[in-house]
Amino acid sequence: MRFEEIPGLLALKETLVLSHQRNHLAHAQLFSGQEGGAALPLAIAYATYLLCEYKESADACGSCLTCQKMAKHIHPDVHYFFPSAKPEKEDGKQQSRVNEVWRELIIEQPYAALGDLISALDTENKQNQISKAEAKKIVQTVSMKSFEGGLKILIIWYPEKMNGAAANAILKVLEEPPENTLYLMVTYHYEDLLTTIISRLQLVTIPSFSEDEMMEYLVKNQDATAEDAIKAYRFSNGSLPNAVAELKECNEDELHWFIDWMRNCIGAKYDFLSRMSEQFKQISRAKQQIKMRWALEMIRNAILVKEAEDLISSQGAERVFILKFSNAINLQGLELIYKDLSETLYYLERHAHPQMAQLALSIRLSHIIRTHRG
Repeated sequence: MRFEEIPGLLALKETLVLSHQRNHLAHAQLFSGQEGGAALPLAIAYATYLLCEYKESADACGSCLTCQKMAKHIHPDVHYFFPSAKPEKEDGKQQSRVNEVWRELIIEQPYAALGDLISALDTENKQNQISKAEAKKIVQTVSMKSFEGGLKILIIWYPEKMNGAAANAILKVLEEPPENTLYLMVTYHYEDLLTTIISRLQLVTIPSFSEDEMMEYLVKNQDATAEDAIKAYRFSNGSLPNAVAELKECNEDELHWFIDWMRNCIGAKYDFLSRMSEQFKQISRAKQQIKMRWALEMIRNAILVKEAEDLISSQGAERVFILKFSNAINLQGLELIYKDLSETLYYLERHAHPQMAQLALSIRLSHIIRTHRG
């Protein structure tokens, strides 16, 4: 991963490069951004630049042996730590498999979130965290000499998933690391980190992608039209994987799914709603969140047309359904639906069980719809 592969964020990239060129490299840094954003790719690109044998003025060369190792995430002096489920027994083969799944995931989806890893490992019903045992490995890694004689880098993904014992175990080495050791922590929920950890890190705030940055990326790398890129950005909530998933989805399919969902809610057809929740679980987390954002947009438009029809831009079957749905439910009911959809999306983004979350939401929406008819 090189800086040039990451959309936009030019000022931040320049700041990172200058920190090395001016010898102002903080030994422990916290990259804080949103899921689906550039925090992890930037940390990896930064590590690649720092280790590159033939650095260019503002990026790694991308062709030296070090850059090739970094592209495959197999550099011996770059160590990755991330949340995972505790195995039933200590098994080196199992840990190797977990590391391989993570490596393949990040190669294929550099903007992946923890939920993607959990799905890949099939550990949704287990506690995924950075345990005290993993923290001991961090301490052991820090104490080892660099394999290639240069900088040793530890990239810790989701440090907010450290339990208290794990966090306390690394405090000393975090504050007083050996020479030529760099910590790059990548967090998406800064507020969940222990203050004792935060106080030992230099914060690097990663902005969300702007509309122009994301649109340029989608047009250039996903062959999207400008119009499709705008729509994808609208439903992405700043997440690049969400935007890419939205491009691949058919809007007509989303509309049919939403209409079926609402009709089953109106009719209190709980057997059908249960089946829908089972199907909902089977799709990727990115697509789950897209469906929730699509539903939010539909309800938002239904609220807007209460004021005036020309406030929405939807056309065709989508517009017809919005108008009918808005007329069928009073304003208070629509606002309650919007609130429940927003809360469910919030929990899905934080790895709630998708089947349970969607089914519970369906039951609540069914009650709201039937008690707030227009």
